[in-house]
Amino acid sequence: NKMTAWEHVYEDASDIVARIPVLAAFIYNLKYRDDKQISIDPKLDLGANFAQMIGQSEQYKDVARMYFILHSDH
Repeated sequence: NKMTAWEHVYEDASDIVARIPVLAAFIYNLKYRDDKQISIDPKLDLGANFAQMIGQSEQYKDVARMYFILHSDH
């Protein structure tokens, strides 16, 4: 049914968007940190997790949060 088909597409798109920071951190670590991967901390939000996964300082967590907030409307 084309009236409900968007629900599955929306769910898939949301899953992909949620994985973008993990993928970006993986590529960053592969290229700049000799493939030293850091796992996700479920206690942190998206920006803080991204900063942690790429090995940045505590101050960068706020920068990452602001970056994701500012670009979330695009």
